Amino acid sequence: MREEKPILELEDVSWRYEDRSHPALNGIHLRVRRGEVVGVTGPSGAGKTTLLLALSGLIPSNYEGEFSGTRLAEGEIGIVFQDPETQFIGLTVEEEIAFPLENRGYRDEDIDRIIPRVLERVRLSGFERRSPFDLSGGEKQRVAIASALAVSPPILILDEPTSELDPLGAREVFALLQQLKLEREMTIIVSSHATEELAQFCDRMILLGNGAITVDAPTGEFFAMPELLEASGIYVPDLISFHHGLRRQESVPVTPPLSVEEAVRWYRSLRAKEGSGV
Repeated sequence: MREEKPILELEDVSWRYEDRSHPALNGIHLRVRRGEVVGVTGPSGAGKTTLLLALSGLIPSNYEGEFSGTRLAEGEIGIVFQDPETQFIGLTVEEEIAFPLENRGYRDEDIDRIIPRVLERVRLSGFERRSPFDLSGGEKQRVAIASALAVSPPILILDEPTSELDPLGAREVFALLQQLKLEREMTIIVSSHATEELAQFCDRMILLGNGAITVDAPTGEFFAMPELLEASGIYVPDLISFHHGLRRQESVPVTPPLSVEEAVRWYRSLRAKEGSGV
């Protein structure tokens, strides 16, 4: 069967910032399929932000340094940074979302039609006249996502979108990303230390260390190696740690449950087998 052409690809990509002696990325090979949701994690300084900048094309176009390798991308890319305020340009939410549309020559009547539609998608209907700087952390990040979505990019990249948010704001952002995943075939790449949320959201996980990919695996397989993750400084969600502690029993599957719902289904199945004497 012919392999599907990737929507985004880095082939042997290395990058060194101009003021650094060591490369921030070192020989990266990464292929992302259309509609795939990829989580990127790793300890601080591993190169997560640099990887996303390279995927988006901002490296090398907007940064000084040495680049080698090849980047291929099909279609426009929306990018959302860790601090949404660094992206804000408009004095109102409406102006913020209109800016990328105006920049691409959209007609006024089309902009007026798109803005309420995008705000509805991020659950901020009626916020058009509000200042983006006066919103809660979760609302600010959702405005930044709305601005990125305004031009309907096939790829959305998010760099630590919940790291500066309280738990409520973080849940709002991941709930929105889950909605986008279900609504349309959007390719999403998100870096985060929030492994519990990534485990429930992503199709595939990447672990970075010292500018190189050390693990690239489907999410279930990724979290089936907790010792490696912990040795790399990655938080292993409690549910997965508990599952790993039960692995001495033959009836416990290798792949851990990635959500409470999956864990409940597995436990009920196990009890049913025990009750039937299987």
